[in-house]
Parts: sequence; C-alpha cells; structure tokens
Amino acid sequence: MQRWHALTQQHGVKAVALIADASNQEIDRLNARAQHLRAQHGELGEHEIPLETVHYGLRQGDHVAFTAQHRPPGAARVENGTRGEITHLSLKGQTTVALDGSGRRVTLDGEDLEILRLAYAQHIYRQQGATVDRTVVVTGGWQTSRESAYVEASRARHGTDWYVARDELGSEGKDTGRTTRLAQHMRNSRAHTPSLIYQELPDPTRPDWLQPPLRDRPGHEHERAR
Repeated sequence: MQRWHALTQQHGVKAVALIADASNQEIDRLNARAQHLRAQHGELGEHEIPLETVHYGLRQGDHVAFTAQHRPPGAARVENGTRGEITHLSLKGQTTVALDGSGRRVTLDGEDLEILRLAYAQHIYRQQGATVDRTVVVTGGWQTSRESAYVEASRARHGTDWYVARDELGSEGKDTGRTTRLAQHMRNSRAHTPSLIYQELPDPTRPDWLQPPLRDRPGHEHERAR
C-alpha cells in the first residue's frame, strides 16, 4: 500500500492501478487502507458518510465505482462498473460523483449510496481493458492463473510491481521453491470452456429418431460442410 501511494504522488490516483486476484473481502480491506493513507496525507475531506455493507465510508475526493446500474430520474442511466470521483458530500448524505471520461455529475443519496464502492483496489476482471501508467499487483492466491497474470502484467505503460504474501508461498516465503511455485500458479489455465464445443455422442440404447443429428456426430464433419 505504501508503494501504491508513493506512485500516486508521481502519476495521480487514476493513473495507478492496484489489482488483486483476491476475494471481495480482501479487496475491501485494500481499499480501506488506501483511503486511510490518502486521508493521512490530507487528500480527502474530513466528513464521512458510512455504508451499511462494508466497513468503510465515503469521503470527498474518494475514487469510487458503481457496482450496479443507477437510473437517475429523467436522466441517462449510469452503467455498472462506471468510475468517478466524489466531488461533494452534504451533511444530509447527498453525494455528487463526477464520472470519469465524461465530466457528467450524478447525485446519489439514501439507499442509492450502497451501489458505490471505493475503486482504489480492483479485482482483475474489473481491470480488463484498462490502460494506466503504473500497476501494483497483489497475487499468489488460489485464483492466480495464466489468464489473471496476463491481465495484471499488461495494464501499465511504464511498469508493474508484483507483491505476493509470504503465506501464499509456503514456509513464510523463505523456502527456495517459492518462485517456482508462483510460476506454476501463473502457468495454470482457468479459462472456461463453452459447452457448445463438446459434441453429443450417439447413445446405443436410444432409438435412431432420438439420436443427435448426423452432422453433429464425430466423424461426420463433411456433412456439416454440405
């Protein structure tokens, strides 16, 4: 977290991605620590609005993301995953968010605030397609894979810092095989295979009229070409 904050001082908060292939609870903890560091350095407002489902609140200056669609009355909807910066908090709980990329401002209050989350730390799948100046990666857990490592390594223009918890590498990270074990995690593929690519095989116990079409049976690819 200290490294992430130091990089934000050089490049700006929105230009440094903090990515983890961890659980939502762990990402919430990372976000709370990031917010604490920013508050310590006077980068956030003093007033905080609590959220019911997480252990942190929201402050002016926080970088946030929408976790569900928001439909303001009489205005265009805000899509799930949209990010922005909190530009104003009222004592009554009204919160104004300036959306990234558009300059549009959206005001939320009451139960609508529960779809906002801090966006300093993000799960890898929330960062697919993003491009930033620098990336700080927290990895090495059970979700680490070839696909997650690719996303983590390809977001930044000017460098990526990798961090792995000692307990994820065994023997408090001091054993000689720790790097090999991490590399093995990153070689394993967790890509999902569409069920459509599997062909249905004929069942000898079924009558012909219940068998899959001939063109879908292995060995009859030429029928498909016809």
